[in-house]
Amino acid sequence: MQVEEELQKNRVLAGLPHQERDLVLPSCEAVQLHMGDIVDTAGLRVEFLHFPISSAISVTAMEDQEHMIEVTITGKEGSSGSSVVQGDDRSMCTAMVQIPGTALRVPTATVMGQQPRLPYLYAALSRHTLLLMRHAVISVACSRFHNPGQRLARWLKAHWHRTGIESFPFSSQFLSAQVGVDRHIISDLLTDFQSHGIVKTGRNNVTITDQDGLSKRACECYELAKKATDEYAISLAAIARAHGAA
Repeated sequence: MQVEEELQKNRVLAGLPHQERDLVLPSCEAVQLHMGDIVDTAGLRVEFLHFPISSAISVTAMEDQEHMIEVTITGKEGSSGSSVVQGDDRSMCTAMVQIPGTALRVPTATVMGQQPRLPYLYAALSRHTLLLMRHAVISVACSRFHNPGQRLARWLKAHWHRTGIESFPFSSQFLSAQVGVDRHIISDLLTDFQSHGIVKTGRNNVTITDQDGLSKRACECYELAKKATDEYAISLAAIARAHGAA
C-alpha cells in the first residue's frame, strides 16, 4: 500500500501543506484495524494517532465489553486521539474500532515534538476535537430524549455518513451495547426494519437497503450531527487554504 496515495483519502491528512507532509510522511504507517480493537484507553497515553481510511473508530464510554455506549464515531474525516494537541497526551476516552479496515497511524511523539512546524495539522486536529465535542452533546441528548428505534436508525445512518459503506459486520449483541439497550430490543427493531425493507440482516451483518426509510426512522439528531460534520469539512478546507495547502 502506498502511504502517500492513502494520505489523500483522509480529510485531515489530505490538507497537509507540502512542508508538513514531508515531516509527517516518514513516520506515517498504513495499518489494518480489526473490529473491537482498542486503539486508545481512557486515562492512558495516546501512543499513535489513527487516521481512518476505510475503517471507523468510536469514542466509547465503557465499563466492560458488555456495558458500553458509543458517544461518537470518527471516520475518514478525522483522527483518533486528536485532543493531544490541547496539551495532554492522555486519552480522554476509550477509542474502539467499529468498522474494520485501513488507517494511517502517526506516532504521537512525532506530532507533539514538531508542533511549531505543523501549524496546519495542529489547527485541523483542534477543529476535529470541537466536532467530537459537538457530537458528544448531541449523543447525550439523543440517549436521554429519543426511543431505541430512533437511536438505532441514527446510529446506522451516522456510520454510513462517515464511511460511505452500507453493509456492516454488526451483531445484535454488539448493537445493543453501542445503542445502550437490551439485545432483545435490538433484535426486535432489526426484525421490524427488515419487514419494512429498510435493512437486511444476516449472521453478524446489517445492510442498509432503504436510505430514505432509515432516515424517516431516525431522530433529528442525525441531521444535527451531519450538519456539524459538513460544517467541519468546510472549515477544514479553509484551514488548509490558510496554511498554504496545494
